Amino acid sequence: MRSHLPRLTMIAAALVSTTALAGQVAVQIKGPDGKAASGVRVSVPELMRSSAPSDKDGIVILKNIPAGDVDITAAPSGFRPIQQRVTVAQNGTATLNFQLEPSDALKRAALANSEPATEHLAQKQAYLNSIKAVKGKKPNIVVILFDDLGYGDLSSYGNRLIKTPRIDAAASQGIKLEQFYSASPVCTPSRAALLSGRYPNRAHAANHVYFPTGHPMATIRRSMGWANALPKDEILLPEILSRAGYATGAFGKWHLGDQAGHRPNDFGFQDYFGILYSNDMKPETLWRNDKVDTPADQTDQATLTERITDEAIAFLRKNAEKPFFAYVPYTAPHLPHHPNPKHKGVSEGGTYGDVIEDLDTNVGRLLQTLRDLKVDDNTIIVITSDNGGDWGGSAGNLRGRKGETFEGGQRVPAFIIWPGVTKPGTVSQEMGMNFDFYATILKELNIPLPSDRIIDGADIRPLLAGGKTPHDFLYYTTVWTGSFAGVRDGHYKFRDIVADPSPLGAGGEAYNAIPSLYSLDKDNESHDVSAKHPEELERLKKQLDAFRKAYQHNPRGWIDPPSVVSR
Repeated sequence: MRSHLPRLTMIAAALVSTTALAGQVAVQIKGPDGKAASGVRVSVPELMRSSAPSDKDGIVILKNIPAGDVDITAAPSGFRPIQQRVTVAQNGTATLNFQLEPSDALKRAALANSEPATEHLAQKQAYLNSIKAVKGKKPNIVVILFDDLGYGDLSSYGNRLIKTPRIDAAASQGIKLEQFYSASPVCTPSRAALLSGRYPNRAHAANHVYFPTGHPMATIRRSMGWANALPKDEILLPEILSRAGYATGAFGKWHLGDQAGHRPNDFGFQDYFGILYSNDMKPETLWRNDKVDTPADQTDQATLTERITDEAIAFLRKNAEKPFFAYVPYTAPHLPHHPNPKHKGVSEGGTYGDVIEDLDTNVGRLLQTLRDLKVDDNTIIVITSDNGGDWGGSAGNLRGRKGETFEGGQRVPAFIIWPGVTKPGTVSQEMGMNFDFYATILKELNIPLPSDRIIDGADIRPLLAGGKTPHDFLYYTTVWTGSFAGVRDGHYKFRDIVADPSPLGAGGEAYNAIPSLYSLDKDNESHDVSAKHPEELERLKKQLDAFRKAYQHNPRGWIDPPSVVSR
């Protein structure tokens, strides 16, 4: 058996003699999704005690490593062990890149876990079969959804560097909602809520985001029993509107599953063009309905916003004589940022500003098309974001950002232009959430809500007309586990201890070690007021606990037997 004593003796002598004979090793660790992986311990086996975990940026610096050849290892649970040999120079820094890959055991677990069961497919079909074409004049609907646009990224929300005159002009024609929320601080869950009218937890969509089939992160999701596509028994708004006589089209980012049977055409969209997941995921293939339109190596992200707009405009022109629902979920300003050459270097907000000002131009084109077609006076226009801004974006005066249950993670810009309902130039401080559009549209069309399931959204037409919110409470969900971690009413917000472990490492949020209470009408989460208002903390904590208990008892939110009268 080989003895390591000579090697250890040499290392000990080197350390004692002088630190000049030592250098350091910098390791960048990325998860299977290509993003920084925190909490992954890296070590030098021969030095025994020389180990350290990666920081939030996925970086580990191992100092005082003896000069010469040395092995660097990482063996995080659930992933293949990594070992690389590197040469350390005296007083130098050697660099390594570690990419985590699922272990064989994790892959076997993935094969053993199928997608969550479809439980209410028959009830869904019966409901859709009951919907008849709506008679009379029906409003057109256009939903414009930005990807990771922060609360402070538009000039109408206070940004002084990024100019968005076309979006601002459109907003001035309707109501600006300053207390409006996405149902999650990350992409997939928020989109599931918007289109289903339900908290994303009910649709197996609250655990981080869906990944392309074959992606290592898709394997990890399956191994943990997490869905990687929206269950087929969810009833989405386009399915209902299609049955009601609408032309339905989606143009942009889907992110609710790329598998056959879970794509936009499978959930009621008659026309689709775009990318089935995020623009930072490979491959960057563009789809037209159920076929590949543009191979990944031919996709130009710099002009993708423009191309999405072109497709949406073509849809509007094709369907100008009939009621239409156009869903335009842009891929921008999600990372990576690829400014259109027409806008590159123009914005005072740098590359990020260039991307948003390109969005502004294209939103202007879209809205001008409605005017040119003379259908703007009968079109409901929704402009909002799927969650808070990422790094590079602005949360304005809010705390936190994408991925967090602070306000900056879930409070988003929102404008509604609804002729005959909203008044130009109105600003509302009443709270609402993106799942409210579902119930609001169906109520406007006199279509009953599905009665076999809980619909969390509510009809917000009175709010849009300048009245009060229909909600007593709204709930905040975490990124990885999809836990309900906070609740707010019209004045206060209770934020529970957030422990949201990621399968890639420590993960989660660690900002508050104790439950916190914030006065949202006086302060933007800078000061915990629980000591001053313990009764409010206790009241909201009980409300959150009760909601959690009800959810745990009935996670999918089924009503069995279906109620006769819907909410």
